[in-house]
Formats: sequence, structure tokens, C-alpha cells
Amino acid sequence: MHKYIHQQSEFDLSFTIDEVKQLIKQDKQNELNEELISTLNQALNTILRGHTYSSLNIFSPYDKFVLNLENLWKRKTQTIRNDILNKYLQSENLHILMSNGCSMYAGSKAINTNEKKEHSQLLKGFKLKTPLSNKNEIEETVRALADKRPEQALDVLYQLMAFYQNVFNTDLGHQAYQELEEFINHFKYIFIKNFVMTINYDVNFLHKAFLKKIISRNEKLNKVNIFTLNYDLLIEKTAEELGIHVNNGFAGFHYRTFMPSTFHLGTHLNYQDGGKINTKGINLFKLHGSLSWEFDDSKPPYGITEKQQNFIDLSSNVKKLESIPECIIYPVQSKKTYSLDLPYSEMFRQFIEFVNKSNSCLIVMGYSFLDEHVNDIITNALSNPDFNLIVFSFQSSDDENLAPYLRGLIDRSKEDSRISIFFGNVLADFEFIVRYLIPYPYDNQTDKVILDTLKLLRDGMKNE
Repeated sequence: MHKYIHQQSEFDLSFTIDEVKQLIKQDKQNELNEELISTLNQALNTILRGHTYSSLNIFSPYDKFVLNLENLWKRKTQTIRNDILNKYLQSENLHILMSNGCSMYAGSKAINTNEKKEHSQLLKGFKLKTPLSNKNEIEETVRALADKRPEQALDVLYQLMAFYQNVFNTDLGHQAYQELEEFINHFKYIFIKNFVMTINYDVNFLHKAFLKKIISRNEKLNKVNIFTLNYDLLIEKTAEELGIHVNNGFAGFHYRTFMPSTFHLGTHLNYQDGGKINTKGINLFKLHGSLSWEFDDSKPPYGITEKQQNFIDLSSNVKKLESIPECIIYPVQSKKTYSLDLPYSEMFRQFIEFVNKSNSCLIVMGYSFLDEHVNDIITNALSNPDFNLIVFSFQSSDDENLAPYLRGLIDRSKEDSRISIFFGNVLADFEFIVRYLIPYPYDNQTDKVILDTLKLLRDGMKNE
């Protein structure tokens, strides 16, 4: 079910059979037959996934039907595009929270699933060499994690390692600690290789369209702030290709050092006539760290630096990890604890500060609402009367696996006009959002522009 919920109103935006039949009646050359029905279903599914007809060449016998279906979907999303998102995109302070779902079209993999992958096989084959009295019990505990999500498994592994480091502090305990630490590093390696290094950085067309749209807003408004839980570098690479300035909190050229004060810097262009215009750019906050970050004690006060990456290597078929990225918060259920450490605590402090600015709007995409520390910040921001929240949830509103926090937002949205939620694997698909829902500012005011132009011409003729 693809729905939009907002202040006690719920609109089903799916196609109906009657609407499809009406399209068929518009062209009397064809009759409703199995071939046509099959073609329409293929076209419908393709268009609903965000692909425009111009990218297709398999429906040529029924061009008119396909184009009509696409136009029908555009009409159905017109209210969302014109009356809702176009309004909030012009908020004085616009913030966007992006997570894993926004990178999946480029090859990123879903983390919070029970699908069996290489990490599951690793857990199933776990064997402890240290001759502990409860060796079998520990092995069974770890092997049982094969049926859990990666973040649940890693959380238990950390707990086991901490026990033998801090509680069972003997020679055998130290040996078990080292063995578990090595196993965890192997687990991390597999996680990064299979969930993050799968991205093809040459496939960033949606990020290009997305960034173009969000920086096209009124130049007098504040710079857009993008907060991401992803480790990948799709935003950085895309912005550079588009010539968009990215402020990610680092300063310096060869030796880049984390300096969060740079997030508050503004840049503008001066013209000879004395005019000024703000430069097009974004603030980028990597809340859980980044593949390009490295710990470096020689870079006070936060002790991290940023290393430039070779995107040709990252996008190649043979992706190798020379070392396990350590300057990231790995997916564990205790992420809230790790977010209290530097430099992540500074990133979250900035998150809190920015979303609590007056006249703020936060748009959430590709996020499952399973991170308690992020949810707390959203709850806090909702205490501000001029804060607005737009949520795109890939899950349906009646999904039994819906995060409890999101269920609470649903209930609240029925009484709170500041919360709007879009549900389903169509409305909340990043590709569909970019293609159909997020407009260029004022791109639907053609009639107004024409009318204003005619008025100017009329006034000019009167003056003459």
C-alpha cells in the first residue's frame, strides 16, 4: 500500500483498475487483451519504480498507454510535489537526514535484514581455541547469532569481548579476548566488503538530480544541511562533479583536520557592481563516520584526518580493503554509547544545534528509525512549534516490523500538522522521490511567470 498520512487524513495514491481501463478507452485502435494487459503491468511496475518512459524501449507497440500511465502518476503526485514538498523545500533552515536506503540504487546493501550472507556463514563456523571451561557454551552463543541481523550479532560479540577484557581478567581471559577481537575484526571486514564496498560510484545519477534540486532553492535562504548515517562517499563525489561546494567539517588541503567550527562559515561571491550572492553549497555531516576518515593523534583537538579516495578503484570490480575502517560507528544496538565519543559526539551536537534553529524542516529518507540516539534528536526538535518533519518510510504503515518509534510518529501525525509521512516501496523509494516528488523550486509556476510577464509588457505599453 502506497499512502501519505498527514493530520488525520490518509490518501491512497495507488492506481485503480478503472483508471487503467479509462486509459485504454482513449485509444480505440487496441482492444483489452492478454498481451496488452501484460504490457501495461510491465509498464506500470517500471514507472512506479521511478523509471521514465524515455529510458525504455520495450513497450513500443503501446507507446501511448505507457506515456499516459506516466502522466497519470505525475498527476497523482502533483499535490505532494506542489503543495507540500515545494513549500517545505523553501524553509529558512532545511535539513535532510539520509541513510542506507538512499544508496541502494548504486549497490549498497540493506543492513537490517535477516537474509543469510557471508557474515552468517562466518558466525556459524565460529570455534574458540582458548581452552575455557564454558568453551562450548560460548561457541553455541556465537553460532546462534547467524540468524540475527549484523548489528545484533556484533553487539553480542562486543559484550563477550568486554567480559574477557574487564571481568575475567586472567591469562585465559586475555587469550579469549584477543581471539574474539580478531574474530570481530574479521566480521567487520566482511561487513564493509559486502554492505559498503559494493557501491558503484559511477552510478550516481540520482544523487546528481537530488543535489541539483535542493541547491536550486532561493539564494537568500540558509545553506542546506545534509546529515547522513552512511559511510559511503556518493554525496562528496557527486557534489564535486557538479561543482557544488561541500563543507564537511574539515579544513586544510594536504593535511585535512576536523574543525567543526567550519560548519558555521558562509561564503559568497562579490560582483563589480557591489552585489553579493551566496555560493551554492551544502553542509555535510557524517554522523556515523566515513570511509575517508582516519584517526590521527597529530591532528588535535579531535584526532582525525580526511584522506582523499580513488573513486576509480572504489568503483572497480575488484574492491580490496587494505585495512578495516576504524573511524566509523559500526552497526551495533549500542550505537548510542559510541555516539558519545569524539568526533561523533561533536557531529551529533551540530545535528541538535542545526535542527533546533527557528523555521526548520527535517526531511528523512532511507532511514529505518532503529537508532535511538537519532530518534532522541528528532523528538527534541518536535518540541519547537515551528519545526516540521517529512518522513519517507519504505515500509508500509501496517508493516508488523515497523520500528516502534515510527509507529509513535504515525499516531502523532494524525493530530500534529507538522508531521507528514509517506509510506511504501514506491512513494519512499529514493529514485521515485527524486524523479517525481521533489520539484525544482517554483517549477510549477509557469502560468504565474507568463502572467507576470504579460502584466509587465502591458504596463510598459501604457507608459509609452
